[in-house]
Amino acid sequence: MILPGPDLLEVARLGFSQPASSEAMLWENLDLDDPEDRRFGDYELLERIGRGGMGVVFRARQLSLNREVAVKFIVGGLAADPHAVARFLDEARAAARLNHPNIVPVFEVGTVDGMHFFSMPLLRGQTLAQRIANARMPTKECVDLLLKLGAAVEYAHSLGLLHLDLKPANVLFDEHGQPLIGDFGLARQMDAAGGVDAQEVSGTLEYMAPEQRADGSHRLTTRTDVLALGAILHELLAGNAPMDPDLAAICRTCLQASPENRYPTVAELNADLARFRDGNDVSVRAPGWWQRGVRSLRRHPAIALATAAALVMLLIGLAATSWQWRQADVARARAQQLAGLMAAAFPTGEQLRDEQLPSARNAVAWLKQHTANDPTAQRAVLTAFRQALVAEHKGDAVTALFTEIVDQFGEDYRQTQVERLAKKGDRDSLIAAALIGLPRGAMVASAAHAAVLRRLFEQHRDDELALYVVALACHVQSQPCLHPEYFARLTERFPGNAVNWVLVPSGARLSDRQVAAHVLNAAGAHAFDDRGAAFAGLLRKALRDQPVPESILEPMQAVLSESEVAPRLRRNAVDSAPLPMHRDVMIVCKPASVAALRIGGLRDACGAFARKGMHSPGASILARMIGSAMLRRLYKGTALAAEAIEYRRQYVWLSEQVWPDFASEPTNAEQIQQDVARYGEWEAWQRQADRMGKPRRPPPGWQPANTQTLLLAEDRKPAAPAPSAK
Repeated sequence: MILPGPDLLEVARLGFSQPASSEAMLWENLDLDDPEDRRFGDYELLERIGRGGMGVVFRARQLSLNREVAVKFIVGGLAADPHAVARFLDEARAAARLNHPNIVPVFEVGTVDGMHFFSMPLLRGQTLAQRIANARMPTKECVDLLLKLGAAVEYAHSLGLLHLDLKPANVLFDEHGQPLIGDFGLARQMDAAGGVDAQEVSGTLEYMAPEQRADGSHRLTTRTDVLALGAILHELLAGNAPMDPDLAAICRTCLQASPENRYPTVAELNADLARFRDGNDVSVRAPGWWQRGVRSLRRHPAIALATAAALVMLLIGLAATSWQWRQADVARARAQQLAGLMAAAFPTGEQLRDEQLPSARNAVAWLKQHTANDPTAQRAVLTAFRQALVAEHKGDAVTALFTEIVDQFGEDYRQTQVERLAKKGDRDSLIAAALIGLPRGAMVASAAHAAVLRRLFEQHRDDELALYVVALACHVQSQPCLHPEYFARLTERFPGNAVNWVLVPSGARLSDRQVAAHVLNAAGAHAFDDRGAAFAGLLRKALRDQPVPESILEPMQAVLSESEVAPRLRRNAVDSAPLPMHRDVMIVCKPASVAALRIGGLRDACGAFARKGMHSPGASILARMIGSAMLRRLYKGTALAAEAIEYRRQYVWLSEQVWPDFASEPTNAEQIQQDVARYGEWEAWQRQADRMGKPRRPPPGWQPANTQTLLLAEDRKPAAPAPSAK
């Protein structure tokens, strides 16, 4: 029935003073077919899609931006309750502070004719509660989902916000299947002690911690949200039998009645979930030795067959030997057999080069786990492994082996350096600590490293290099970054370096228009400097004369002389300094991309960005090659494209002339790094060519051994399959 008189939205406004049931009837009877009735400020209400105890949610069109959104209003007698209105607005403001790819963002908070509302993205997927009701998820998907939710909750905690109503119904999925946490209606801001006093019983019973249900005399902390996440994980896994013992231990720890017995932070919960995902031991349960061995072999299938036989032989030999000296002899013999088997299974050759690094990673990880705290044994096995590789004519794999030894055995060394430099506390030492402490591979950043980044950001808020480092660390990390303010501060204060606009936080889901806006800003910048020279100088100074601990000295001596270990570690730190990732920029800057075709001025901005990257003295070789590729795509058949091709030819020429000596001769490697710190990477390579008596540019008509390296990726022919063994 259509009510006469004023439009129905006006009636709904008047109904705020009526009982909730009457007001709800008015909301449900709104005539959304009438253009006048469905208009609400800048929004056109299209459909009622949800209602809770405090709010009603409509699908709406935001007229000024021509986009569909969700709009939430406070309803019933609550609208006249100042406490309820304050809580409603607190929810909106709390969510509006959060900028995380797995948290529902708030677009606008406002009031129209006394009606309070906020708008959000319109999520068309199911809730997690609906997914659980429809079908059970595989264990791996459950763990991956909890890791994303945990990262989002940890981010909220880092901003001092407790959610306090985590449950499957408050987890929504977008059109890409990504989970987002919503409904911050019960969220509370933590005090200086890291918690809040429980004021009333609130939440959803099945997911509430005991301290939420009590008489209000308890403290609510991050451990309160940990319990709710554990309850969600338990519900997800309830239909997956039998539950893995490690996951069961993680759930039990989350669900402990006493907060002191739970994980202290969501970060520690996530760390255990990541360990489980990667096949490592979790902190809340110690598996038996046999389970650890089986888990290790499952985690490293590339060497499982080779190591299984050797491990059985090693165990049998050790079990049959009672005297210590005989055990050592047998262990050495078995180590040599193990190394031989590993070398025989190791990939080599041009077609298999991409497989060498993961194979080296698996081999070193297995060795690290099974010879823990015994550097002498590690050195013996690695020495035998290197010798076996050479004997198998696979000496080219030794470089990959060295890289993994540094990455995995050097973790303690790097952590020591982070702590040492953090104690010094000056800007350059903190920058060096930030670069050295960046996690490698599947490793997780330490709390000490996160503290270094925060100190740099807070103590050097107007220093471009300090802000660049914290934004870069946020940009390259594998997990979603919890600090978008690093990028925001850098680009606000220093928009004049084009590279700064590339350093978007890891995990940020930017639209093409947002990326295009960054490219347009970068195109107007006066410089292009990805800081390689500055980083090289800082790191070399910070690590000069630093002793090498036994934990890494002995393993590295399997591939290096003792005198070369410290310089090589220093050079590795410089070589491992991260560079910006240009993937999003390259996508929107493709000539046929939707963004390039629709956004005015984007194509020219992409060209300007690419030219800066190719020509600027402060640009890395990687940035120069990215700029070259972009220009070749944007301006095919022009003089600019021909210049970009010549840049590529020069790079390939220098790679073939300089790189072999750089990789094999420590003196050349040391000199190049010194030149990088003084002149930048591109000039350093050219100076090395000068010292070798070779021209900086290729002779006319020169072609590389593999002509495919001169082509754009899309123009290269597929690699021929490796010949099968007869």
